[in-house]
Amino acid sequence: MDTLLKQKRKLKKQIKTACSEETNGLLVIWRQLKARHSALSRAESARKKHSQKRKKQECFIGDPFQFARQLFQQPKSGTLIVDREELETHLKKTYSDPIREIPLEETTGLVWPAALGIKFDSKPPS
Repeated sequence: MDTLLKQKRKLKKQIKTACSEETNGLLVIWRQLKARHSALSRAESARKKHSQKRKKQECFIGDPFQFARQLFQQPKSGTLIVDREELETHLKKTYSDPIREIPLEETTGLVWPAALGIKFDSKPPS
């Protein structure tokens, strides 16, 4: 694949410097190289996908619970670099409610549902 890439690059340079009669022939050769390179790339990616799929299947068959856990587990990255006091003040400011002890006023406009007409039958089925 690397040789195809090198050949394509070399041909591109030749196309830029070639005269008009040679460019058509060089373009044909370049398109053929491009087609071969595309086909090889597709085959390589298909092979990689197949091997990754096989590895995942083996992991799932080996331990399905561990496999599922790894699917949904978030990767842990980074470290927390902050003073403890700064962290506590941020958490207090973010998650505390300074007026939580003050009772709420009654709201008008709330409608209580009417009493049930039939009581729920909690006896076992008969």
